[in-house]
Amino acid sequence: MYVKKKLHWLDDNLEKVVCITLFMLFTAIMVVNVFMRFVLLSAIPWASDLVLFIFIWFIWFAISYGFKEGAHVNVTAAIGWLPARAQKILAVICNFLMIAGFCILIVVGVQLLFNNSVVGKTGLLIKYPMWTLYLSTPVGATLSLLRLVQNTVRLIAELKSKGSEG
Repeated sequence: MYVKKKLHWLDDNLEKVVCITLFMLFTAIMVVNVFMRFVLLSAIPWASDLVLFIFIWFIWFAISYGFKEGAHVNVTAAIGWLPARAQKILAVICNFLMIAGFCILIVVGVQLLFNNSVVGKTGLLIKYPMWTLYLSTPVGATLSLLRLVQNTVRLIAELKSKGSEG
């Protein structure tokens, strides 16, 4: 029961907590660096490198969070004219296409981790292993894929329940 409760909490909050933490972190670093640059006339040389690293990870978690919350921008001008059932069917088709795209991203992202341009390389100013930056792609794409699958299962269940009623 304890493990199930923790997994449910992770399902509900993982991306939100990571996004808030990363956003606060890179914002604080940028504010300190701006203060250093314009008030003390001495910028932190590695700050922009660290902010970029954190921001890339933030974006991948934010993409997944957008799928979880259904908060991505959609073009609904033409779709809005369709009946609700047709809209859901079209959403399922779009989700399957996005699932395929994220599967490709995961495979390519993992392959990139073993590319000569990444293996054994480090960041420019902060000597972090380059693979830790490129790992964001398969991790973020996997999270997005999981959220898309959850959305698709929910949509199909709604279509089935509405279909059996009418």
